[in-house]
Amino acid sequence: MYKKSILITLITVILNSNYLFAAGNMPDQSEWEQIRKEDVAKILNEWKSSEWIREVNTTGWEDGVYIAPDRGELYFTYINVDLLKLPKVVITGPNRDLKGVGIPPCGQFPRPDIFYSTQKNKNNWIVPIPHPVTISYPVGGFVLANENKAYFHMEKDDGLRTEIYFAEKVDDVWQKPQKVFALSSKYKDDDPHIMPNDEEIFFWSDRPALLSGNNIYYSKKTSGKWHDPVLLPAPVNSDSNDMQPFVSADNLYFTSDREGVPKIFKSVFRDNKWSKPVVVVSSKCGVGEPTLTEDGKYLYFLQVFRSSGGGFNSDIMCAERKG
Repeated sequence: MYKKSILITLITVILNSNYLFAAGNMPDQSEWEQIRKEDVAKILNEWKSSEWIREVNTTGWEDGVYIAPDRGELYFTYINVDLLKLPKVVITGPNRDLKGVGIPPCGQFPRPDIFYSTQKNKNNWIVPIPHPVTISYPVGGFVLANENKAYFHMEKDDGLRTEIYFAEKVDDVWQKPQKVFALSSKYKDDDPHIMPNDEEIFFWSDRPALLSGNNIYYSKKTSGKWHDPVLLPAPVNSDSNDMQPFVSADNLYFTSDREGVPKIFKSVFRDNKWSKPVVVVSSKCGVGEPTLTEDGKYLYFLQVFRSSGGGFNSDIMCAERKG
């Protein structure tokens, strides 16, 4: 959720570093619970306090969260190491691929993978399992266009950049990912957010632009073809890192480190322009990856926590809108 996607971070480390495995003296779940109590995310008054999702979070690293429009399924990327310790590889989390569908198991270093959970009732989720698309392909940033089509990013052959892809489900089987050439470049194109009509898309990229850092781009599809992506103007983009866009109604939620640690901002599209972004969620170490249900009632995001010993843990949080 920070300046690089976890897929890119891991592959970069593997290719370019001599990494050292270490068990580390990491806090257990009860210790992390106390840490969370001491770092409650600050959130706009229109939202209730955020809650930690017990069935989904672990002492490992949850990332790339996405909630389905009807809140029926929750998708996220998982890896069992402390990403902020790299290139030192500190194993922190459990094996979540209990059936061994991946080799090595999905979510075990060095492979981060997409997992998903189905909602049991309003406040409970079933144990997450690897998503079928992730088993054969290193994908991230999973988001649904509809129940039979998903967009995501995938690494290039050198593992240092990502490109935009989609996959479709035919007869209940997810097919091979297909690259969206019009949205991909020789740079990093990451975390797509597709609109429900499958004709508008937002994503972020490190392409050279008038504004420095990572920036958010937009493209529209007409007659089945995507237009060349355009850079969203200031004040949405800045000379800092502006990433992880998610659109809900006329509101653009995104992550930016323009005020230091990553925070979640919101900009409103009104009178054919984007308003000055306001901070929606912030914390001591950083938050990101905003995603909302279709009715706008639930906001999911990631929060990074830090232990007194210098260990880090990323967890999925949920806030309910008041009223």
